[in-house]
Amino acid sequence: MKPSSGNAKRKPTVLHKLHNTERARTRAQRRLEPKPVGDLDEPPEWLNDSQREGWQYALEHAPLHLLKKIDRGVLALWVVAEDNLRLATITQNRLNERGPDLPLLIRSPVGMVLSPYMDAMDRCAKVMFRCINEMGFSPAARPRIHLDTGETAEDVNPWAQFKVVNGGKD
Repeated sequence: MKPSSGNAKRKPTVLHKLHNTERARTRAQRRLEPKPVGDLDEPPEWLNDSQREGWQYALEHAPLHLLKKIDRGVLALWVVAEDNLRLATITQNRLNERGPDLPLLIRSPVGMVLSPYMDAMDRCAKVMFRCINEMGFSPAARPRIHLDTGETAEDVNPWAQFKVVNGGKD
């Protein structure tokens, strides 16, 4: 079943240009898209040291000029979820070392149950995946990101200066 147009992910502009499927109305709409200003830099003061390290790591490894000041909340959400995932994983690993015969389980008044750290890890991963898709932090999300760097086709692709000549027999 084909997804409805309201739920379908938008095709990146660069793919429309490559496939020559960009319509005039779509081009005009994309030109009118809001362009946030101000690159993201300093982490919020309320993050702890570990979360600040995660913030700096994300900024150092994200594409240049991708994250803007308006993205502060999404990045903070991702950083906190990543830090909580790390803490839950470390704690769960310690529990697993103490009871290697029954990993991921803990004793409770009703018997053996799934560790609450597993639930915490799952929740953090879900938050991270939502943020990852919004910020383009995964290979699948990156094609939807288009950064207007002012580069021309020749700057990006050294072969763009050459014309395609159809071959054939003389």
